[in-house]
Amino acid sequence: MKLTRFSRRGSRLALPAVLAAALTFGLGSTAHAAPDPIPSSFDFSDCPALPAGADPLFSHCFVAVVTSGKFQIGKFDQSIEKPMRITFAQTLNLDTFEFGTVFGKIAADKMLIQGGLFGDPLLTAVYAKPEYAGSFELPTSDDFRIRIGLKVRLINPFLGSNCTVGTNSNPIKLDLTTGTTNPPAPNTPISGSPATIVQTSPIEVRAAKHVDNSFAVPGAKGCVFGGGVADWLINQVGGFPSAAGKNTMIQNEYIVQKSYSEL
Repeated sequence: MKLTRFSRRGSRLALPAVLAAALTFGLGSTAHAAPDPIPSSFDFSDCPALPAGADPLFSHCFVAVVTSGKFQIGKFDQSIEKPMRITFAQTLNLDTFEFGTVFGKIAADKMLIQGGLFGDPLLTAVYAKPEYAGSFELPTSDDFRIRIGLKVRLINPFLGSNCTVGTNSNPIKLDLTTGTTNPPAPNTPISGSPATIVQTSPIEVRAAKHVDNSFAVPGAKGCVFGGGVADWLINQVGGFPSAAGKNTMIQNEYIVQKSYSEL
């Protein structure tokens, strides 16, 4: 995104004000009650490397910790009970006056979604782990959207290590908003919450809720040692592919940021 409204000389003078708006991820300032305890610390170790030309002082790393919520895809309806960390950067090149976005990492524990898919609930439980699937965008909007491609890795000894719902070439495409959704039926609109300050020291922390219930979910691929032998079973049990209007993502999260000069 180029800063075309300013001359190069004028941009340098106006830069602090521009960055205040562009590098805070649209975060508000009105305090409200947060749904979960604020994490005692935030991990910036997954901040991505800055691209060539990005200025460390005016480029920021963001860490969003999802503390609770809901991830319902097809017939799998899973509460988010373990923290999930999403790290990304917004950058500024002072030579070109272009802003950029660089994805870092999703760090998440596996979650139990199906006990005893193949019989014994202890030996054949199926776990899910959300993973990045190659696309990330922060479009400029009043409802502070996050567009991200995900795949869900299904973990079980019989399914092998390559069984996923969604792939890098055909991901689950989330369009998360802090506003109100407009999904196709049978889902009905749900609303998020804009980011607001809930802590100022030792680091400023904002709470937000991002939601999406308009996305579709593709079928499973690579199940049973990468050969796809059990794709049909996972699709039948999980209800995949699952059309738009039948899936929901809700993320209650805390968001912090640091300039790269502070890391």
